[in-house]
Amino acid sequence: MAKHEYDTITKEDIIKLIKRSKLPILTLDKKWHNIFNNNEKSDNIKDLEEKVNLSLKNQGHINTKRNELKGLKKKLMKEIVSNMDAEENSRARKKVTKSKELIEDINDELLLLESKELDVPVNLNMVNAHLGFASLEEMHDKLEDNEIDIENLDRWIEETRIELKKRILLREKKRDENEKIEKYIIDTFHPEVIREYRKYREDKL
Repeated sequence: MAKHEYDTITKEDIIKLIKRSKLPILTLDKKWHNIFNNNEKSDNIKDLEEKVNLSLKNQGHINTKRNELKGLKKKLMKEIVSNMDAEENSRARKKVTKSKELIEDINDELLLLESKELDVPVNLNMVNAHLGFASLEEMHDKLEDNEIDIENLDRWIEETRIELKKRILLREKKRDENEKIEKYIIDTFHPEVIREYRKYREDKL
């Protein structure tokens, strides 16, 4: 049933939505790893990531085991077919009997693997959804923290820009003042007076 605007949305509601969505397996997603690099992963993210990878590993193990069993079953079937015409109580005939027994065991193992295989996607989807929720939480926390930092930096930049403008104006004013003073000194005092006075000032230092 669809939720009304006044209903409270819970964490479980969001996780259910994530499970129903086509969320990629996050630990296989390069974009996810670009955001959650090893230096900045929280313990919660690391724990969920490990669970997702374990579920993937189990899925890979089941696929490998199933392929091995199917390959062995195919080999045994060929041996049975090639020895079907062997005489009763012969070595080849005994091998056929043994191969049939092994095939029955393989069929049992394949059925067991199939039941496990049905559980793997469910578990993988569940832990991946929990990792998705935890990722959303941490990304939104980061977004909010960054917004605060951006506002503070914008304020600092604006204040610095105003202060920089004031200091540039002050520097230009002092340059103009120096030019006027230099011009007055040159226009008013004899060059020898200026030269000797500057020596006098240097000697005082």
